[in-house]
Amino acid sequence: MYQRGVAIANKSKDNFICIECGYESSVWRGQCPNCNSWNSFQSKKDILEKKDILDLENLTYVEEERLLFDLKDLNDIFGGGVVKGSVTLLSGEPGIGKSTLALQMADQIASKYQDVLYISSEESANQVASRAKRLKLNEKKIKIISCSDLKKILKALKNHNFSMIVIDSIQMLYDSEGNSTLGSLSQIKQCASKINLFSKESNIPFLLIGHINKEGSIAGPKFIEHLVDSVLFFQGDRSSAIRTLRSLKNRFGSTNELVIFEMKEEGLIKPKNLSQLILQNSDLSGTTFCITIEGSRPLLVQVESLVNQSFKTSPTRLSHGINFNHFMLIIAILEKHLSIKMYDKDIYLNITGGITTEDRGIDLAIAASLISSYYDIMIPKSTIFIGECSLSGEIRNVYQIEKRLNEAVKLGIENAFISSVEMNFKNINLYKIKNLKNLMDWIKKWKIQYSKEKIG
Repeated sequence: MYQRGVAIANKSKDNFICIECGYESSVWRGQCPNCNSWNSFQSKKDILEKKDILDLENLTYVEEERLLFDLKDLNDIFGGGVVKGSVTLLSGEPGIGKSTLALQMADQIASKYQDVLYISSEESANQVASRAKRLKLNEKKIKIISCSDLKKILKALKNHNFSMIVIDSIQMLYDSEGNSTLGSLSQIKQCASKINLFSKESNIPFLLIGHINKEGSIAGPKFIEHLVDSVLFFQGDRSSAIRTLRSLKNRFGSTNELVIFEMKEEGLIKPKNLSQLILQNSDLSGTTFCITIEGSRPLLVQVESLVNQSFKTSPTRLSHGINFNHFMLIIAILEKHLSIKMYDKDIYLNITGGITTEDRGIDLAIAASLISSYYDIMIPKSTIFIGECSLSGEIRNVYQIEKRLNEAVKLGIENAFISSVEMNFKNINLYKIKNLKNLMDWIKKWKIQYSKEKIG
C-alpha cells in the first residue's frame, strides 16, 4: 500500500505553477508561499512553455492529404480536393438535391479510394438504395447505415476504415448521452463536436448534410459553421434545372469558387452548353445579358425585369438573384439621374436559372433591363452590358474585364457595352459609355430602330 501511495504522489508532483514567480506545487494553492500572490496558480497543462512558441520562418509547410473527385469543379470548390480529417457542411433548401449530390460525391470518392459510408438518419436504407440505382452508382463500394443514434454509429466506426463518411442529416442525429431532445440546438452542437473530434482522430473526412430555416440561413446553432472546416451552399430555382454549389467557408482554399450543375433524371451533371440555355430567350423587352465572374470563372447570366404601373398604395418591389437593397439602390440612381418616375411602378427583377450573384459588374445590365422594360424597348440580340453604377450615375470599370470579354467572344457575342476604360479588344464591338445618360441615348436609338421594324 505504501509503495502504491508513493507512486501516486510522484505522479501528481508539481502539477501547478505560479504564473507570477514560477513556484511549482503538487496541489493547487490559493496563495503562493513564495511571492504571496493570490489565485496565481494554474495547471501546467494550461500554460504554454517556451518550447511551444515557434518561429514562423523555421516552419515547413506540409501539404494536406486530399481525396479527388472525377469532376474538376468539385475539387476546385474544396480548394483542390477533400482534405483528410476535415468536416464539411453541405446545406440547402429541402428537396433541392442535397442527398443526390452527396451520393454522387460519395460514388466518385469510392470509385478511386476505399469504401464510403453513407449514414441516413432521415430515410430508410431502401430509399437510399432506390436513389442510388436511379443514379446508376457503384453500389458495391458504398456502405449504408440507417441510424440516428450517434453513440452507436461512432462505436461501429471504430472497427472499420472508410475513405469518407456522409451523414444525412446532422439535424436528425441525437446523442443518447445528452439530456436534450432530438433536433434541439444543444443536441446538434454536441453531435457536431463529437463528429469533429472523431474526424480529426481517425483522419477520415466527413460530409454533413444540413437544412436551412425559413430565413434562408443554415439551421442550427452558428457554432456548427465555426466548428466545421468548410461550408457549402447548394441552391437553385425549382422551376429550373440549373443548380449552383458555392463555398461560404473553406479553411483549406478559396471561398470564391462556384460549381454549376444541371438536374436531370440521372442526377446532377455538368451542363454541356449552359450559355445556349441562357441565350435561348433574348428577343424580349426587359431582357439583358452580362458576363459575371463567379469564383475564378466567367459566367454568362441573363437579367430580366418587369416594370408595370401599380394601382396599390405601396408598389411591389421584388428581386431574385441579387441583394434586394442593391436592387433598390439602382432604381434610386435611375430615378435621380434619368428622371424616370418609378415610385408608382411595380418592379420585378430576376437573374434567370436560379443563379445568385454579388458581382457589381452586373449593375449596368440591370439598369439597361429596367429602362428597357420601362419603355418597352427590345435590346438588340447578341449584346452584353458590363459595368458598375456609381451613386453619381457614372459607369465604373470592373475587375477582370478582359477575362469577361474573352468569354463573350467564345460565346459569339457581337456587342459589349462597358465603361470608358482605355483598352483595345478585337473580335467584338466595344461601346464605351461614361454614364447612364449615354446608355439612355443608345436605348433611344434602339427605340427608333424597333419602331421602324414594327412598322415594316
